[in-house]
Amino acid sequence: MVYDRSCGEAEARPGMECSDRSRARPDPKKIRRPYGLDYSYRLLSSPAIGAAYRMGLMPVMDLLGQISENLVQLARLGLAGRSQDVQAYLRQIVRRVRKAEPALAQQLSELLAMAPSSLSPLRDFGSTIMPIDADSRLALVKNEYPVLVQNSPILEDALRVKIEQVVQERSHLAALEAQGLGPTRSLLFVGPPGVGKTMSARWLACLLKRPLITLDLATVMSSYLGKTGSNIRAVLEYAKSVESVLLLDEFDAIAKRRDDEGDVGELKRLVTVILQEVDDWPSTSLLIAATNHGELLDPAIWRRFDDVLEFPLPSSCQREVALRDLFGDDARHLGAWLPILSDFWGDRSFSDLRRSVQWVRRRATTKGTDVIEVLLDQIGGELRISSAETRKRAAKLLSEAGYSDRRISELVGISRDTIRKGRG
Repeated sequence: MVYDRSCGEAEARPGMECSDRSRARPDPKKIRRPYGLDYSYRLLSSPAIGAAYRMGLMPVMDLLGQISENLVQLARLGLAGRSQDVQAYLRQIVRRVRKAEPALAQQLSELLAMAPSSLSPLRDFGSTIMPIDADSRLALVKNEYPVLVQNSPILEDALRVKIEQVVQERSHLAALEAQGLGPTRSLLFVGPPGVGKTMSARWLACLLKRPLITLDLATVMSSYLGKTGSNIRAVLEYAKSVESVLLLDEFDAIAKRRDDEGDVGELKRLVTVILQEVDDWPSTSLLIAATNHGELLDPAIWRRFDDVLEFPLPSSCQREVALRDLFGDDARHLGAWLPILSDFWGDRSFSDLRRSVQWVRRRATTKGTDVIEVLLDQIGGELRISSAETRKRAAKLLSEAGYSDRRISELVGISRDTIRKGRG
């Protein structure tokens, strides 16, 4: 029993304290503990909230009501199986109690940091049933685990920093959670075809040691009303059930602008489904959407992703590095031809360069001739209409390689007199 000299013993009640007979408040240390919840009373005993309570700024019933509301909301989300929403709600609690209860905030942050790593990608990836189309019985996704990447993609520095940042965040989950932050959950890759979007997604999955789940667009799209949306939901739920990297390639096919009058109603409803799923995406997985036509995407899509990465056509330096890798051992014999090829093929993507180089190497192998000879046959027309400076550089290289002035003139379109003067 707690009372002071201004209160008579007969007027005081257990667990109460007062400064006069008209005001009496429960003692937070003596109050009976309904539900047996230590968390409520730790909050009541904390310096900040306890002081607020003793000053009359936070009545005990209001505080208990707030705690009860938090518990009810957590129970509702947990029983619904929405673990990502539970984590988001816990982050809000961490932010609210960080100053008053730093130890509690730290414990919750550590639990949140451990939650994504509590699943084993290898175990859950193999045990989870792959979604299939109900009519065709074909798989809706393509799975790859482990993801093996021989060479990292050739990217500009800004892009590489952003991608590496996503990987580093997974190694600092506790620090992020302590700040009320979570790791990057979704990325939108935008750029022309063949510039490294898909390869970057595979590289990310390789670095994160996660399964790569790729949406099979041909199987997902159905002519039956409502089936496409059901297939998309099945794929998204499957990807959320394991630690994985989900790649939605050709994203513009399922996330087109809703004001496009040429599209049927179901495709417009698909956009709504996708918007909800991106907002609700768990931090245990990484969602990557890639498109060659960013202008076709619904405007609301752009705002939903944690980050948007723009993939431009390769620069001259990047093309030269790619050509050196693609030619392999033959690159030693090309030498100074690589910068010239980089200039010739300035409007080509990495995929275009790969096709061109592979054709040249196959041709040289089957014909039993030198790579440079095949290359000159292929680019001869382009060489003759290139700039004067490029043609002079090519003529000099050909002359050093032992080509006759007549052959050089045929290849680069420069007169033999000009070739002899340049050599002199």
